[in-house]
Amino acid sequence: MDHLHAIDYSLGELRHAVAGLDASAMEAGTNCEPWTVRRLASHALNNQLFWGGLVSGQQLVSFEDSMGAVPIEGDLGPVADDVAAQAGAMWRTDGVLDAIHATPLGDVPGSVVIQFAIIDALAHAWDLSASVGSPIELAPAEIPWVTDVVAATCTQGARDHGLIKPPTDPPADATETERLMALAGRTIPR
Repeated sequence: MDHLHAIDYSLGELRHAVAGLDASAMEAGTNCEPWTVRRLASHALNNQLFWGGLVSGQQLVSFEDSMGAVPIEGDLGPVADDVAAQAGAMWRTDGVLDAIHATPLGDVPGSVVIQFAIIDALAHAWDLSASVGSPIELAPAEIPWVTDVVAATCTQGARDHGLIKPPTDPPADATETERLMALAGRTIPR
């Protein structure tokens, strides 16, 4: 898997999902209760700064602010653009993918940590788009590596650390994207 392609694709999906949010939807509920759309988007964006900061030695957001979904005020579109650029640059820091990093899961290489940032961005992009009634579908060419990332990250160990929700049962007619999101703990609406 090309980790940098995967993070760029994932950040692009998140950026697109956040940029597509209408201001009137910001206080609406989401599939991540009790968070509003604004709080979920803020959480998703801050998570990317948290993960990228963790591996690059920068603390741009606290774990508590990220996990508490402290709302970012104002238009989130420009914030999403900035976060995608910052996070992408942090993952491109020399040696970051090979180095060992202290994480909530213990000491792991950057090539493992990035997979949590990838699934986090994709799952939250899906959450946001599904919460406003138009869930994203991943590009068919991207499904194989996303499947690998889901298998590597959506584990009992990650669930025990509160990083991933337990899997759900998708409907029989679920798309490949929906099946992957169900493995990442998302309830697929019908």
